Amino acid sequence: MNKLKFLIIGLGSMGKRRIRNLLFNKIDKNFIFGFDTDIKKCKETEKKYKIVSFSNFKKADNSVLPDVYIISTPPEHHSRYFLQAAKKKKHFFVEVTTTDKGYKDLKHFLDKSFVAVPSCTYRYHPAVVKINELIKSKKIGKILFYNYQLGQYLPDWHPWEDYRKVYFSKKETGGCMEMFPYELIWINMVVNSGVEKILGVTEKISDLEITADDYYSALLLHKNGIRGNITIDLLSRSPKRTLRIVGSDGILDWEWQENLIKLYSAKKRKWIMISLNHDNAEKNYINTEDMYNYEIKDFLKAITGKQSFPYSFDEDQKIINTLRVLEKSANIRKMLKV
Repeated sequence: MNKLKFLIIGLGSMGKRRIRNLLFNKIDKNFIFGFDTDIKKCKETEKKYKIVSFSNFKKADNSVLPDVYIISTPPEHHSRYFLQAAKKKKHFFVEVTTTDKGYKDLKHFLDKSFVAVPSCTYRYHPAVVKINELIKSKKIGKILFYNYQLGQYLPDWHPWEDYRKVYFSKKETGGCMEMFPYELIWINMVVNSGVEKILGVTEKISDLEITADDYYSALLLHKNGIRGNITIDLLSRSPKRTLRIVGSDGILDWEWQENLIKLYSAKKRKWIMISLNHDNAEKNYINTEDMYNYEIKDFLKAITGKQSFPYSFDEDQKIINTLRVLEKSANIRKMLKV
């Protein structure tokens, strides 16, 4: 594994995080390289992680001859790089996206000679792992419906840069648009079903200086009959991820910042508190590093053939389709089939 050369494409917050993930998983820094068109980000990365970086992609690609590409650019640039990797039959990992641009062409290159995977980070969150385990073991019986809210004030996402100039403030790549598929990836896993129908609302309701919608809400009917309600906003001054799942024999409650799952047993008529481990977070971040580390660990295992990665482009395509139908539904104010 240490003989493989990794090229991190995009040295913003996620690109830097993926360098940390590789270092955590014992990849030697001499085999990690970076690329970003922003020379300032290259210099920051070189100083912090002591790796070689490039501001020209062609030069980076020809100089490094990478075995593995990790693509951490804004979503609209993903396809340029993953298609390059796929044509060369090189392993690649790409961050959660809001677009399926390039997916149709990608299918022509995919085969078993290389590993090509999209991110599914939150499936590795300790709370999500535990929630999935509790649901699968029928601790609250059959799931009937769930309510989920994600909220965080957009200027707090990246406090070190002007939120108005970052991709998540733009109409085409907005923060709500990005976070809906990010969350649905793990929610679909927990309820063990994709979405059959959806009714959506997408609006800009604040005075933030952005063109992106800052409020998404959706009513969902999953293929297995489970109903759901997902709300995502860029407005909550206190960060929140709040989940309630109502089952035939109980209730599961989770609030992200409490590191606690509350389980109500109808049979015992009492609440059970399940504490979760709290790992360290980087400065200025809320999410801890562990789930990102474990995700890259599984990607590395997939490269070495030890196991398959738990998420595919076929599944990702369905998630993106659901996002598109949500947006269409919001325009015509009708529930639509996915």
